[in-house]
Parts: sequence; structure tokens; C-alpha cells
Amino acid sequence: MSLRSRLIAAFVAVFVLLGVSSVVVTLVQRSYLMGQVDQQLTNLTPAAGAVISRLANNATRPNAQSALQSEFSEFYIGRVAPDGRMQTFVAPVSDPELVPELPTVPVYGTPLTVRTSGGSVNRVRIIETRLNDGSISIFGVSMSATEAAIRRLIITEGIASLIVLSVMGLVVFWVVRLGIRPIRRMTEAADAISAGSIDTRVDVPSDGTEAARLGHALNTMIDTTRATETRLRQFVSDASHELRTPLTTLRGYTALYEAGGFERKEDLDDAMRRMGNEAARMGRIVDDLLLLAKLDEHGAPAPEPVELGGVLRDLASDITVVQPGRPVSVECPEPVIALIDRDHLTQTITAFTTNALRYTDATAEIILRASVSKGRARVEVSDRGPGIVEADLPRLFDRFYRADSGRSRAAGGNGLGLAIVASIISSNHGTYGVNSVVGLGSTFWFELPTAPIS
Repeated sequence: MSLRSRLIAAFVAVFVLLGVSSVVVTLVQRSYLMGQVDQQLTNLTPAAGAVISRLANNATRPNAQSALQSEFSEFYIGRVAPDGRMQTFVAPVSDPELVPELPTVPVYGTPLTVRTSGGSVNRVRIIETRLNDGSISIFGVSMSATEAAIRRLIITEGIASLIVLSVMGLVVFWVVRLGIRPIRRMTEAADAISAGSIDTRVDVPSDGTEAARLGHALNTMIDTTRATETRLRQFVSDASHELRTPLTTLRGYTALYEAGGFERKEDLDDAMRRMGNEAARMGRIVDDLLLLAKLDEHGAPAPEPVELGGVLRDLASDITVVQPGRPVSVECPEPVIALIDRDHLTQTITAFTTNALRYTDATAEIILRASVSKGRARVEVSDRGPGIVEADLPRLFDRFYRADSGRSRAAGGNGLGLAIVASIISSNHGTYGVNSVVGLGSTFWFELPTAPIS
């Protein structure tokens, strides 16, 4: 197969791959959005009888009815009486005329999509529940938002695919025009040599030719794009996993509250406290994610000379305040000046000391050291704790990674502290690492460029 045919085949393969990928992504996203809608409906099912009863009892009380309608402003709520009569209690604010067409045979407890006989939308997702009095409750959510999101995704994929295909088309045209002609000339020269023209010489392209540079550039681009996409997917997956637990907790307490599950004030107060803790935890995760995104996009602030000994002594004092009985010492025999933003330096060392406080006994000693090693400022935070198993050491600075040995959400971490350290130190042209022996303790360290002592 000629190079031209290979390029065309590759272009077609990319076209097909983009098409298949777009279809797969669209289907996965649609399934995810439908799952969210179904979860909303399913969460309301246990309280269906209570909700319908409240709406029916308040039908003649405008104020109470209005309050309930505002509470379920995005839902359709109705009932099919035992005699088959359809009654609508609440319709979405965005589509007050919405009326779903119910299936001939009721399907209880399973969300399904039906068409509408009224309103501005064509389809609505409903769930039917048989009540004790023989009637059927109908909870529904308009599919307009979900379908609009899918349409936007398809448009975005189409534009992105068009851009990618346009770029690929230009690359193919460039390679065919500027790459095949030199190859053809080299082929002719080789044929001439085979025919006996020994005076002909073949210009062998070196690594500096356009074709060679193009090959290297394309390979680098593909590898970089694949690595970036892999990291992005993993990052999004990890972030979603971290946020899913507090969100699930909040939704659970909300559903329990709507179902009237908090009969005592003490239970409600405890639920509010736990919801507040989960919200605060989500806030910390989001703050750390924003800091990482800022460092990834803009890098670290302009560095400034910072004397490490003073920072270490201040942090040692902070440790003494937090844990008065904790033995802590500072080793900095000579002034050491590092080039880094002071706030970022403090945050980095604090991440190390926080880990030491969190994962060691209150009697374990913590040692803060600053020194000059091979012309670079070096900071170490050592503890006499249980240590970290060797298998966990290479990934400790990865985002959302937690070592198995006693390092969990229950200890209060979110797996981003050391990742922030890695990003800060790397942005300041430094290096970092950890040395640990199980049973003897751990030493977290980093090195930074030094500044002359004034």
C-alpha cells in the first residue's frame, strides 16, 4: 500500500473513530442524565402516599397548596383515581399545561418515558406508584432539559469533530504535497541506481528534515493528547467519586426530611450538623481543586527570597498549640534562603506537618529541618510514626491517592494535600519526595532554588 493510500485510510479511520466515539459519548451521557432524572423520581416514590395526601387535603387551601407547588415546582404530580379519573395537583412552572399520556397497563416503580397530551414539551419521564386507597400516584419530570443537554453535546461533538477533521485534512494535504514528492524523487534515484547509474546519489533525509520533524511532531502530539485525556478522565472520575459521597449524604437526609423522618428535634439537629460537615468537606475539596487548576494553568506566583528557619519555627509553634504534648524540634543551624512565594511555602510545609499530626501518635516526635544540599535549599519534615509501606510511596503525591495503611477519609483528608505540594514545588522548579520505613517513621522533603544571603 502506497503512502498516499495509507494517509487516506488513516483519515477515514479517524473519521470513523470520531463518529463512533461521538455516538458512544452521547449514549453514555444520555444514560447518565436519564439516571439522574430516574433517581429524582425514585427518591420521591417512598413518600408518594404522603405527598399525594398532602396535596389532596390542601387542594382547597390556596396558601398551603401554593407552598407545596413551590416545593415541587419542577415536577408533575397527579393521581389516577380508582374510577380512572385523572387529577393533576402540580405541573412544572415552566410548562403548566403539561399532561402525560399514561400507558394502558400501569408500570409500578419503574421510570418510563411517555408522550404528552398537553403542554409545550413532547415527552416526560414518569414513575407510577399504587397507593393504599387503590389510586395511582404519578410523578413526572419534563425531558426538555435532558434533551436540550444532549442536543448541545451533539452540536459540540460535531464542531469538535469538524475541527479535528479539518486539521487532519490539512495535515494530510501537507504531507502528500511536501512529503510524497521527495519520496518519489528518492524512489526514482533508487531505480536509477538499480539500472546501473552509479553516479546517482540518494539524498537520505536526516532527523532534521521536514518529514522527520513532522513524524516526531505528530507522535509527540498524539502521545501528549492521549496522556492529557487519560489524566483528565482519571481526574474527573476521582473528583466525581470524592464528591459523590457527600452529595449522596445530603440527598439522603433531604429525602428523609421530606418523608417526615425527623420526628424529634434532636434528630433534626444531628442531621443538620452532619449535612453541614459534608457541605464543608465538599467546600474543601472544591477549594483544593481550584488551587490545583490555578497552578496548572498559571503556575506559581513570582518567587521571593524566604528564610526557611523562621517559617519552620513558626510552624513548630503552631504544632505546639494544636497538640501541646507533642514533641517537636527545629534543626536549622544556618540561614537558608529559598526562592518561593511565602504563602505557598507555608502551605507546602503545613501539608507535611498535617500528615504527621494526623497519622502518628500524639507522643511521636516531629522534626523540621532546613539545610543547603548541593546548592539547593532542602526542607524535611520527619516523624517517628508507623511509616508507609513501600508499595504506596511512588503514588503518594498523586491526586486523590490515599495509602492503604490508616490513611482514609475518616482521618479527615481528601487526597489532595500532597498533590498540591507536588504542583507548588514543580511550579517553582523544585523536587520533592518521601523516605519511609515501616515501624520507624517517614521523612517528607522538597528542594528549591536558593537565593544569596543578603
